[in-house]
Amino acid sequence: MNKIDINSYTPKASDKFFFDNNIWMYLYCPIGNYNQYSIDKYSDFFSKIIEAGAKIYVSSLVLSEFFNSFSRLDFNIWRGGQTKDYKKDFRPTLRFKETSETIVNTIEGRILGIAERINDEFTDMSIEDISDKCEDLDFNDSYYIELAKKHNCKIVTNDSDFLSITDDIDVVTLL
Repeated sequence: MNKIDINSYTPKASDKFFFDNNIWMYLYCPIGNYNQYSIDKYSDFFSKIIEAGAKIYVSSLVLSEFFNSFSRLDFNIWRGGQTKDYKKDFRPTLRFKETSETIVNTIEGRILGIAERINDEFTDMSIEDISDKCEDLDFNDSYYIELAKKHNCKIVTNDSDFLSITDDIDVVTLL
């Protein structure tokens, strides 16, 4: 793994980036405004990528994580410390419907307006290669590494778990 500091890296037009969900949350989840320093740094780097004309890729799994993280965050705000069930109590509400519409609009209008959908070609991936990393990473993160390697993408993340990998891949991070 080659760790690249976002403060010193200048994106090139030929670069290809794969954003981890935490980056999309920093960029497009206004209710997740919990780490302004990181939000600002990743937003600046995102702008540099756009200015350079580099490519950003996104997978359906990242979009699933984005939807779930965003809606769970709103659920935790909505329940206000009370014991409530996400599926039973929150999903039938107008609040969930409105939040879902916001999330879908963000995915369609913002994320997919900038990022290209990546064909994950899951049928060609080795489950063993993915699961071998699961001592240090969760399954999704391990999958993202294999996907990024397959498409020669740099992973942009604020997840320190990625720093433990030994794969030959570039990880662009603030950490």
